[in-house]
Amino acid sequence: MAFRATSAIMLAAALALSVAGCGGSGARSANAGTATSPSSALPGSVTEVCGPPNAPGRLTAIRASDGVRLAAIEAGSGERGVVLIPELGAAGKCGWWDYAAYLAARGFRVVLFDHRCTGESSCPPGGTAPTGLTSDIQGAVTRLRQQGATAIALLGASQGGAEALIAATLPQRGVTGVAALSADELSASLAADPYPATALAAAARLRLPVLFAVAKGDSYVSVQQTRQLYQEAGSRHKQLVILGPEQGHGWDLVTAQPDGLRPVFSRTLVAFLRTVTS
Repeated sequence: MAFRATSAIMLAAALALSVAGCGGSGARSANAGTATSPSSALPGSVTEVCGPPNAPGRLTAIRASDGVRLAAIEAGSGERGVVLIPELGAAGKCGWWDYAAYLAARGFRVVLFDHRCTGESSCPPGGTAPTGLTSDIQGAVTRLRQQGATAIALLGASQGGAEALIAATLPQRGVTGVAALSADELSASLAADPYPATALAAAARLRLPVLFAVAKGDSYVSVQQTRQLYQEAGSRHKQLVILGPEQGHGWDLVTAQPDGLRPVFSRTLVAFLRTVTS
């Protein structure tokens, strides 16, 4: 569908919120990517930038498909790849670092990034384009392929979950599955032709294996809304996981707690990711 001027305004507003670190899902996770500098961290290490865990990873920069420079983290090795798409808000790539390290330790090669015009990523001259968010995801997929991944899953949280669903309707070479945790902003215009503009419009065009997850009582997206996405998804292989109200929102569904305990769903998600990248 043609991109409307209102879509550009909405996207610019969303990016502005992200830069400011207010609104959206960036403020939703109490444990999302708080920067610390533990004595065990080397200067410029991922742990120094994002906080624990102190696990192997590399700060780097990648290029979106339209050339915009994105701040990113790479971790893990092997042919199974996962692109971790951030929630809206200030945490950016660091909100995914805990689970990215968990995936890397289990045989996945991962890339997590700050969207354009947020965090440490660049902003294109003249502001962002309506296809900017999908261009960022495309760049992360390309980077994983260049590093040796042959089967790649898209994993997004909150608004990032909606973006993952949209991007999965026209999967790049090597993209084999998609998972959306607490996907919200379902009717917001997040993309332009040739992609569907919204996650709601994307559902019927999905063909890849897909996993939806949401917690009961989520303040930002309901079980009913997530069930609608699941029911409308055109994928032959699809899964809906409904969690208890204590599980939180977005990447909270998989992030380790301060006591080190990790939600059981984190293992369910690993099993799905292994299946779609096998």
